[in-house]
Amino acid sequence: MARHRHIANMDYEEELEEDDDADYYGKSFEEDSSMDKASAQYIYRRNRVSSNRASNSVDEYIHEEDYYDDEHDEMFELEGSAKSKPKKNFQIGSSSQAAASSAKASKPPALVPAVQQLRISEQKPNQRQSSKSPVRLTPNLSSHKLSALETAVAANSTFKTRERPKESKDSINLVIVGHVDAGKSTLMGHLLYQLGCVDQKTLNKYKQEAARSGKSSFFYAWILDDTEEERSRGVTMDIARACFETDKRKINVLDAPGHKDFIPNMITGASQSDAALLVVNATRGEFETGFENGGQTREHALLLRSLGVTHLIVAVNKLDTVDWGKNRFDEVKAILDTFLKRQAGFSKINFIPVSGLSGENLTKHVQDGHPLKTWYSGQTLIEALEALPSPERPENMPLRIVINDVLKSTNNALSLSAKIEAGHVEAGDKVFLMPRADPATVKGVCIDDAAANGPPNTAAASEICFAGDQILISLSGSFENESVTSGYVICRGGTDCLVPCKKFNVRLVVFDISVPIIRGSKAELFAHSLCVPCTITQLKCTLNKANGEVLKEKPRCLPKNSTALVQIEADNLVNLESYAKCKALGRVTLRSGGQTIAAGIIDSVET
Repeated sequence: MARHRHIANMDYEEELEEDDDADYYGKSFEEDSSMDKASAQYIYRRNRVSSNRASNSVDEYIHEEDYYDDEHDEMFELEGSAKSKPKKNFQIGSSSQAAASSAKASKPPALVPAVQQLRISEQKPNQRQSSKSPVRLTPNLSSHKLSALETAVAANSTFKTRERPKESKDSINLVIVGHVDAGKSTLMGHLLYQLGCVDQKTLNKYKQEAARSGKSSFFYAWILDDTEEERSRGVTMDIARACFETDKRKINVLDAPGHKDFIPNMITGASQSDAALLVVNATRGEFETGFENGGQTREHALLLRSLGVTHLIVAVNKLDTVDWGKNRFDEVKAILDTFLKRQAGFSKINFIPVSGLSGENLTKHVQDGHPLKTWYSGQTLIEALEALPSPERPENMPLRIVINDVLKSTNNALSLSAKIEAGHVEAGDKVFLMPRADPATVKGVCIDDAAANGPPNTAAASEICFAGDQILISLSGSFENESVTSGYVICRGGTDCLVPCKKFNVRLVVFDISVPIIRGSKAELFAHSLCVPCTITQLKCTLNKANGEVLKEKPRCLPKNSTALVQIEADNLVNLESYAKCKALGRVTLRSGGQTIAAGIIDSVET
């Protein structure tokens, strides 16, 4: 009851007067009640003209802004429930209308694609069917065209079947390997001079230039090391090529660098070879340095065998520094023979004592009275090279030409140095360059005899070249600038087409490594003239070296000297095939941390 009496006795007029003195407008409504940005966008709504750069596109009428009361309940009305006030419309003059219409006619309207489930205008969904704007983008017509690879696979491969002339000499590709400063370039340069490939005038020139450079004993090496940097440093840095003929065969020489920094170049040369000449330094201390861990004699021998080289000759060089001692020759031979047969896997090895600088036992036997004559009566170096067995050539297999170097490149022509690994090629053949599948036509092709200086011309490029030949080839077509590099492969289309891949399964042999290989290990993959980063994605099983029997499924790691089936994924598309289809494209080598960690053959590819 007391409360009722207080209310009944309340002076309402006095209360209203006090209420009028309150400062309701001392602060904004935003301070009283805050809202998020998503709700604030619905407070006001105004019809504005649309602007396009510096010009405005207006309607026929100019709309006045909507008028809203200052009532609190109307300020917070949403767009859908707000009641708009009547608006006054002002008509624009005819001159303005004509200018606007002419501006519209001069510039075609842009078509804006409609997006499903999103309203970008006040048009109702059921009215959109009558809109002139397209409902969705028209698909690109190029998507219906065949890709470059599909075009190559679907191409009609037509070519003439050819056979190598029987009267031609057998050719063999010989790579020269060994530790740095073993005397490889000097040995081969002196051999070329004795065979008459270098005249006396040229040799005298090299002698004078080498003497002025303070390297008087390097003049024979300069026959092959022809770049200024190689001559100033006194080491071979890239593959040097030469060619000579004997009474029985033609030999293509690939002089590989011996320094460990140029192992990738050595692998490129070894991958093109049929046989190898391993040069070792018989000087005391020098042989041990090259053969122990860190030296390249051991690694070069392992790489040769992993790259498919089975025929090996060992030249025990600089034997004159130990007075042609038989004991030193036998010591070096015993160490190498054990390693090359038991660890590297070579079966038959021929050891030849020589001196590259003085030229003994290169092309002629030493004369009576020479210290070597007292205990050695075997072959000279050239006799050992002629006795190498002729390699089998897959001349009737699908064409595979591995590009080793790009000599000249334009938008419509290519001049390349390459090796035919399988098949045969002649001018006029229609080919494709993988992995891009660029179509091309063979303009000319000829044997690379290491005497040609530049790309082949049309007159000299009328030959038919077969598997095993080192060639110079010219192609015509449409090529992107610098798109073709070493590691590309030339093939025919249709059923003979080479399909590039990224994943492939490899029967891998792990070398003497300190850290085991695990799933996810990164490495550099070498195959023919290709070098690309890769990842070992799966360790499928370990295998018995003798019979290939599966020992363990999904091993956690691969220790040294183990054999396993693994899956490898390259970072880019690569030109590889199974070993059963093409041996040259089916061998891989893995390197990591500056050393060779494994090698193997491709069991299958995943396209």
